[in-house]
Amino acid sequence: MSLSVIIIAKNEARDIEDCLRSVDFADEIIVVDSESTDETCAIAEKYTPHVHSVPWKGFGPQKNHALDLATSDWILSLDCDERVSKQLREQLTTAMAQPDVAAYMVRFRSSYCGHFMRFGDWGGERKLRIFRRDAGRFDDAPVHEKIIIDGQVRTIGGTIDHYSVRSRADMQAKAAQYADLGAQAAFDAGRKATRTSAMCRGAFAFLRGYILKGGVLDGYRGFTLAIDIASSTRRKHAALARLCKRTHEA
Repeated sequence: MSLSVIIIAKNEARDIEDCLRSVDFADEIIVVDSESTDETCAIAEKYTPHVHSVPWKGFGPQKNHALDLATSDWILSLDCDERVSKQLREQLTTAMAQPDVAAYMVRFRSSYCGHFMRFGDWGGERKLRIFRRDAGRFDDAPVHEKIIIDGQVRTIGGTIDHYSVRSRADMQAKAAQYADLGAQAAFDAGRKATRTSAMCRGAFAFLRGYILKGGVLDGYRGFTLAIDIASSTRRKHAALARLCKRTHEA
């Protein structure tokens, strides 16, 4: 069984080399770049001849474009700030040989300000990232895209290590990037929000991550992560509330 790794990128020179190095065992690596202005493409070309420049279409469509370019039996979808662990690499050959499995969930270890979080919203995350090429496809969501699978899904051993946030400034920048995209997607799906509901959503996000999911056990970083996620949640729903208000006033 062969494996294609698909990666989408834009101005990821800081992260993409470590990502590519972690999957240098793959039969094929596909990188779809969204017109980067840094050294992303030059770095990627050291690891694969399959580097394609494509104008940005949204996360779902962009990943489907990469998927359409892949030729292997199995697909591993990675973001540039993610790394395949040695344990996951060792599990892949056996996992891909299972005839009755269409996809695998992978456990994530997510790093926040230099530390992997054990609890809270980022503790014990599992995401579907490995699937048969003929059994899965991304939806067309512009953000928070999902893989639609036709067949049985299991969980694989090993982890994907996610170096998502190096500092709280990183977290705030990501929140700003995703707030409007997430709000627009929610608005297009017919969801509603008000300034009050946005505040309540943010407050509940803090309670969920810090108390209900045990973020308190991660100490000070568990507290600040819960604060940052709450702020990001409030920000997205506040943006949705503004969209709803403008529509109501039109």
